[in-house]
Formats: sequence, C-alpha cells, structure tokens
Amino acid sequence: MKINNEERVIAKGLNPPGPLLIVKRKVRSMQGGNLRIIVSNQEAADELIKYFRDRSSEAEIDRAGDDYHVVVNLANFKDKD
Repeated sequence: MKINNEERVIAKGLNPPGPLLIVKRKVRSMQGGNLRIIVSNQEAADELIKYFRDRSSEAEIDRAGDDYHVVVNLANFKDKD
C-alpha cells in the first residue's frame, strides 16, 4: 500500500519474526524510498529497527495508540541476506 509517497506494510497481530519476514520480501521489490511498517508489539518493532540499522538505514519508532510504526528511509539500505 502506498500513501503520501510512502510504502506501508501492515503486520499487526504478528509476533517476531513474522513482520520481519514480510518486510524482507517487500524491501527486495523496492528501490529506495520510505517504508512504514505497522506492528502490534514492541518486540517486533525493536527487531525491525535492528534489521534496518544493521543495513545502514535510518529507522525510528513512532507510537500510534496501541500500534508501533517503524518508519524507515531506504536510501542507504544495503542488503546483507
């Protein structure tokens, strides 16, 4: 889903590593840009932050109600997998 020049992945209700597995597939199809991943728990958000920071991407967590939004700029993303 793309909103405001930002791709979105909704992975609510999934525990780790579910959101990360979905995001890995999504990132392969993207060429730069911004990505917002919406998850239901802190553990999933933390796992995503680590994944992106380990690959030279700027990432942060925003909180919206009970959801965690991981916002990533993929301009410097370097896939290691």
